[in-house]
Amino acid sequence: MIKALMIAGGLALAATPAALTALWPEAGNDSVTRKVALTGPIESFTQTQDRIQVRLIPAGSDAERLMRRTLVVSSVDGSELMIPLKPGQTWASSELPPALADAGALEISVR
Repeated sequence: MIKALMIAGGLALAATPAALTALWPEAGNDSVTRKVALTGPIESFTQTQDRIQVRLIPAGSDAERLMRRTLVVSSVDGSELMIPLKPGQTWASSELPPALADAGALEISVR
């Protein structure tokens, strides 16, 4: 009797992950396909529907660090988002307003 209960318990433990996997909703794909023009010392860029993250190339001098004040995200229709940068900052992330999140193309520059 105990042996049968142990076997049944083992089978239940083995079947639980498979059952949960079948019932768990699939992760949605939040990535977006759009043209993005990068201008300036930008090392990498990632995006989802309404969020961007930009990694900057570290400044080579103090003068260059001080010149980098703003990351500007703009679209063809004139919508613009300005993200302030601190001296020496090497990445910036922001949620895009609806006009930029829905844009077919973006331009990202460092000023």
